[in-house]
Amino acid sequence: MRVVVIGAGAIGAPIAAGLFECGHPVVLVARGKNFEVIKRDGVTVATPDHTLRSKVDVVDGISSLNLEPGDAVVLSVKSQDTAGALVELVSIASPALVVFCAQNGVANERLVSEHFTNTYGVCVMSPASYLEPGRVEVFSSPVIGVLDVGRWPTGVDETARELSKLLSDSGFASMATADIETLKWGKLLSNVLNALEVLCGPSAMSDELATRVRDEARACLSAHGVDVAKATSLADDRSQLVNYHAIGSIRRVGSSSWQSVLRGTGNVETDYLNGEIVGLGRRYGIDTPVNELVQRRANEMARQGRAPGSVSIVELRDELTMGT
Repeated sequence: MRVVVIGAGAIGAPIAAGLFECGHPVVLVARGKNFEVIKRDGVTVATPDHTLRSKVDVVDGISSLNLEPGDAVVLSVKSQDTAGALVELVSIASPALVVFCAQNGVANERLVSEHFTNTYGVCVMSPASYLEPGRVEVFSSPVIGVLDVGRWPTGVDETARELSKLLSDSGFASMATADIETLKWGKLLSNVLNALEVLCGPSAMSDELATRVRDEARACLSAHGVDVAKATSLADDRSQLVNYHAIGSIRRVGSSSWQSVLRGTGNVETDYLNGEIVGLGRRYGIDTPVNELVQRRANEMARQGRAPGSVSIVELRDELTMGT
């Protein structure tokens, strides 16, 4: 199995570099300045234990790929970029292509499965930062993250086991699991706090608004038929394998959403995290005012290019009060 990694950011770059360093065939799909730096210098992955520069094969965009029989794609773009990536991928790939979604949320697998019959979920837990082209910092040791794999929405087959083994050989903790959808719902329950963090900073994680964000999410997932206790337990157990360490004097700046706003991308993943909860709330008649607020305000922050952490928690509380 040659692995084609689409997306050379905080998750895709370490996957590709790890596979390359253990001698497995891999192609990395990058774009723009990131492609230029990786093509010229290789991809640099720094961890608490070492820094490696890997001269992995890289191509400029999906349209430059030459897919081969037996290839498996690991999709690691942000969720807001999945639809665009699929337009390009569908034009060059068979519907039988194997696609692994190494992304937050649960919307990506739904989108991919509309085009490809062999769709797999990957639950991503990795405290990584991608702030400059060609370089990723991963703040965990001895494993650099957890990437659990399963056929979507449930099941384990030889393909899932094979990728899980490759990821384990590449420095990640990984298991093949039939509970991948449940596990990813559990991870979503932590990711819904990203928008609050990006708006108000890390101190907001201990505010009562954080509790309300997660309470709304739990209520919506329960109404949707998710075993919330199981999902939470699975995600919590797997997250224990991630051991945060600084890289010298460097510490992680914040969540993936924080990094998107900091880099000035103009967009953020919130619609696929808090937006998932808001959508479920509307479907099942459950009010989700806090998730709706942080979804809207995080999107505004990204579009306007405002600095992460620049909104006061009091401002959000006042807006909620005025809205009731």
